[in-house]
Amino acid sequence: MASRDDDRTERERPSWREIDQRRDGSRHVARGERPAARPGSPRAERQRQRALQEAHKVFQGKQGTPEHQKAADALQRHFGSKKFTPLVKQYVREYGLPRDWGLLFLFLDFPDPSISTGSLEQLALLHPGRSLRERQAFLSKLRTLSDLAEDPEVREVSESLLSSLS
Repeated sequence: MASRDDDRTERERPSWREIDQRRDGSRHVARGERPAARPGSPRAERQRQRALQEAHKVFQGKQGTPEHQKAADALQRHFGSKKFTPLVKQYVREYGLPRDWGLLFLFLDFPDPSISTGSLEQLALLHPGRSLRERQAFLSKLRTLSDLAEDPEVREVSESLLSSLS
C-alpha cells in the first residue's frame, strides 16, 4: 500500500513561479503593455512630465549631463570667492555660455568682457519668456552696467540692450 507522501512526491509539483504565472500575479513575468493613461489623469501628467524632461536633456546636449549640473552647482557655491574665476573659465571651455538664467546672471560681472557681453546677449534672448520680476531685475542690471561697467564694450552692449528692451 502506497502512502500519501509517495503520491505527493510522484506528482510533479508546480514551482511558485508557475503558480504566479497562472494567477497572473507574478512580479517576475512581464504582463504586457499597461493601458494608456486617461488624458488629464495624474498618471498621464507624470508620464508627460517625464517625457518632457528626457526631451529637454536631449536638446541640452552636454549641458543636460550630471557633470554639467555639478559644474553649475560649483559655480553657484563659489560665487564671490577666489575659485569663481577659474571655475567660470573651465565651464566656458567645456560647455560654452550657459542657457540657464541664474548662471548667466552670475557671469555678468566676470572680468572678461567677451563672457560678460555674451551673457548679456543670452539673457536678452531669454528675457521675453521670463517672469515680470526677472525681467525687471535684468533691466535694472542693464541700467547698472550701462552706468558703472568698467569695460567700454560691456557698457556699450548694456546701453544698446537697454534701449531695445525698454
